Amino acid sequence: MVFRPNAKGLRKVFGELEAEIMEAIWRRGRATVQEVWQELRRDREIAYATVKTVMGRLADKGHLRRRTQERAHTFEPTRTREAFLREVSEEVLAGLFADFGEPVLAQLVASGGDPAVLERLQALIAARRGRGRRP
Repeated sequence: MVFRPNAKGLRKVFGELEAEIMEAIWRRGRATVQEVWQELRRDREIAYATVKTVMGRLADKGHLRRRTQERAHTFEPTRTREAFLREVSEEVLAGLFADFGEPVLAQLVASGGDPAVLERLQALIAARRGRGRRP
């Protein structure tokens, strides 16, 4: 996975078109190439073949599941948007902690200037410690 810290939203981990396609499919639950293409072309000029290729690549990467129904491919996400974001967050943070542990930890605490955020962080740490003590 490539992480682009300066990009916005899903574009941090997907290309521009990949992000648009994933958002469209998460909204719908499942969709054909035709349906996604029609949605995307409302905002810009884009070739059907381009959408088909990118959706195929997203399936090859494991983000979409492809099913064939009556000569048309239907695609659905392999996980919810929330599950995907959780997995990406875990992967990015694990990589940052592995390479830059102390500075990342310091920044995490420093960026939590809101007392409610710090309280939430403390609660998460306490819950984690509680689970660790159980046999």
